[in-house]
Amino acid sequence: MKIVKTSIDKIKKYRTDYLNSLPEFQELFIELMICKSDYYIFQVDNHERGYAIRNNEGVLIEFYVLDKYIPDSNEIFRKVLEDLSITDIYCKSFDSLLLSNCLSNNLQYSIVGILYRDYVEPLIKKDPTMKMKRADLLSVELLLGQDESIKELFETEQQLIDFIQNENVFEFYKNEEFVGCGMVIRTHPDWSFCDLGVWVNPSKRGKAIGSQIILNLREFSINNNLEPCCGCAIENQASQKTIEKSGFVSRYKMINFKIK
Repeated sequence: MKIVKTSIDKIKKYRTDYLNSLPEFQELFIELMICKSDYYIFQVDNHERGYAIRNNEGVLIEFYVLDKYIPDSNEIFRKVLEDLSITDIYCKSFDSLLLSNCLSNNLQYSIVGILYRDYVEPLIKKDPTMKMKRADLLSVELLLGQDESIKELFETEQQLIDFIQNENVFEFYKNEEFVGCGMVIRTHPDWSFCDLGVWVNPSKRGKAIGSQIILNLREFSINNNLEPCCGCAIENQASQKTIEKSGFVSRYKMINFKIK
C-alpha cells in the first residue's frame, strides 16, 4: 500500500462520506485545522482505499477507510502512523473507526475536550433585559480593546474580521452595559451545523451572563435553520458550568492519543 500526498479537492468525496458516516457532526476545533493540514490518499494498485489528514504539528486529525476495506483498517492505520510520523491523534469519541484502531493498538490517551451535542431543559430562564447586537467592522476596536482573555474567542484581529464578515458575531448588553460577545460559526459550508462561542467580560463573570448569551445564540441558530453545538477544554470547568446551565449536555469527548 502507498500513502500518497494529495489535495483537499481529491479527497472531497471521501470527506463527505466520512462526515456523513459520523453519528454526530464534526467539531469546529478540528475543522479549523483542515485548511492548514496535509492530505493523503491510501492506494493499492491504483485503487483508493481511504484518506488521512495530518496537521502541521504531526497530529492525525482524520482517518477514513472505505467500508469494504475496514477489515484491513488496522494495518492501514499502523502504516499511517509510521509513514506520516504521527505524534498524536485527535479523536472524537463518536468516531468509532478511529477510536477502535487507537484502542486496538493500546495507545496512551487523555481526554482534552468535552463535546456538547444534546440539549435538555435549561437550568435558567432567558433574561429579557439581555440584548444582542450584530457586530460589524466598527465593533473590532471594542472587542479587541478587552483584556487578553478575548483571544479565547478570536485568536487574531484578522480572524475576528473574517468572522464578522462571513459568520455571525454579536455584542451583548445588559441594562445598556456591554457584558460580552458571542458567535455562531458554521462548522462546514455544506452542512447546517454550527458552533457557539462565548466570551464574558471578566467583571461580569459568575452571574450566568455566559449562559444567557448561549441561550440567545442557540435561539438565533434555530431560527436560521442551523443546528447548534459547542465544546470546551476539559480543564475549563467554568465553561462547562456555563454551557450546561444553558441546557447543553455531553455524551462525547475529544481524546488525545499519544504515539510512543
